[in-house]
Amino acid sequence: MKATLLALAMGAATAAAPAIAHDAHVGNCGLHSDYSLSVKPDRLTFKRHSGTPAEVEIADGTLRVDGQLVATDAADQRRLRDAEHEVRALVPEIKSIARDAVGIAFTAIGQVAAAFASDRTAARASAERIERAGRDLRIAEMDSFDRLQDADVDDLMASTIQSVMPELIGNVTAQALKIAFTGDETAAAELEARADGIEKSVDRAVQKQSKELERRAMELCPRLRALDQLESELDFRLADGRRLDLVHVAAD
Repeated sequence: MKATLLALAMGAATAAAPAIAHDAHVGNCGLHSDYSLSVKPDRLTFKRHSGTPAEVEIADGTLRVDGQLVATDAADQRRLRDAEHEVRALVPEIKSIARDAVGIAFTAIGQVAAAFASDRTAARASAERIERAGRDLRIAEMDSFDRLQDADVDDLMASTIQSVMPELIGNVTAQALKIAFTGDETAAAELEARADGIEKSVDRAVQKQSKELERRAMELCPRLRALDQLESELDFRLADGRRLDLVHVAAD
């Protein structure tokens, strides 16, 4: 019985997170980048661990490739300024969507954990601990979430689940053990019914918020495609004749 309850509860807790992550993906636009991005007051720095170029800097119309300042014409300088301006505008919005997705996931999982707490006091304490964990995670991720691709939102969702799963398992296990020791079949049936129904309850609770996240994420798609187009219009070529390919967005 304990294993059944645990499986049901974990399923309820984890079911909402992938849906939220999907809705929060700016990558629904087909966004991809091999680079991490650092946004500094005076420049944008794109870095990757393998491949060339390994580092590209854009700063007020200038371009550095692997540390070397490269010559650009007036049209490219304008494009670079426009691209930098748009990236600076987009990144906070992307971070905001990701942080809100984590917040919704923590709320949903907190509801599940509280539902399996032993009493109201324990439920309130469990919800408060999970809320603090979510707040701490969002603060920690505020400066480190700096890549523009799907995997980052998925990583936040995975961190969400991993950080609170011990709390959830503890609550369910405590309830299951208590019932197992007392042999109360009525309580066992009630707990299993609660576990079986919690997934629908959580889904209803987060559906409206996740749809709003989806709307916000999809509204960024035209701007991301315009940014990709701006990059493709650069006259500048790398030493081997290739274009810069810092970001790629699938066609509409």
